[in-house]
Amino acid sequence: MRAVRFASFGEPADVLTVENIPAPQPGPNQVLVRIQVRPINPSDLFVIRGLYGALPRLPAVPGFEGAGVIVGVGEGVINRTIGQLVIPMGAPGLWQEYVVVPADRAIPVPGEIGDRQAATALVNPATAWLMLTETLRVEPGEWVLQNAANSIVGRHVIRLAQRLGFRTINVVRRREVMDDLRALGAHELICEQDEQVVARVHALTGGKGVRYALDSVGGASGSRLAASLGVGGMMLVYGAIAGEPLTIHPGMLLFRSASIRGWWLTHWFQNATPEQVQTLFATLFGLIADGTLTTPIAAEYDLSDVREAVIAAERKTHAGKVLLVG
Repeated sequence: MRAVRFASFGEPADVLTVENIPAPQPGPNQVLVRIQVRPINPSDLFVIRGLYGALPRLPAVPGFEGAGVIVGVGEGVINRTIGQLVIPMGAPGLWQEYVVVPADRAIPVPGEIGDRQAATALVNPATAWLMLTETLRVEPGEWVLQNAANSIVGRHVIRLAQRLGFRTINVVRRREVMDDLRALGAHELICEQDEQVVARVHALTGGKGVRYALDSVGGASGSRLAASLGVGGMMLVYGAIAGEPLTIHPGMLLFRSASIRGWWLTHWFQNATPEQVQTLFATLFGLIADGTLTTPIAAEYDLSDVREAVIAAERKTHAGKVLLVG
């Protein structure tokens, strides 16, 4: 089978290779999944560069997310069937043609969703939903301030705001994306090139600042979000795109009783019960099916063209996922 591998950490376009390796076989209580679709996420590229919170032993196959069809079942499997579309969780890298996972870690996908949306159902929709509803518990009518608002998670936050009744203040780097986000339902938009973020947020909130903020950038952008928190406000840091540290004035934390907290989807799954995981996916599948959390697709590349695909994924000229297929 074909597998994308890397034997050293580095720039993805330089270190990734496509190799032919033996396909795995399912053991007892396992299923063999033929992976059909794999999105390229920033977290995948951080892993390849050696900059992620958990790194594999090398050589390794990247890829946290994908969807495929069960093509083999091991002894004792009674609740999964050949031909079933599933999301394989916990597989050691999905940028290959076949993976083996425990049967109960192969999440069945409703027929109305399809493999493209199934392949992108885990990382971004779950991140947006869990941060907003479980960790922050955003109340209707409140403001949520976020940077990287044109990212897929940012777009999901905007859509969930409409569904759950809160309002968003959306910070972007490029003014040309603002009309698209406005059409998506963004309440307020701030281009970092044109405006002072903290001053604009305070103007929008009557000088109070916001109770909730989501930072996926870090550096100066994340620091501006932190400075926009009001009394008792909380900012979740769930990404570090800039690769730069936050600068936080201690008085902001002290006198406003504000807090800044890291948030990682991996930790949620490590601590979740099977029932919580089942409930999460039932919720996400419903929101995907009704269009609330639909992920736009920017381009598709065959698995063999992975180097071109990772370059395209980092250009960010279009809002949407770059997929590896085949």
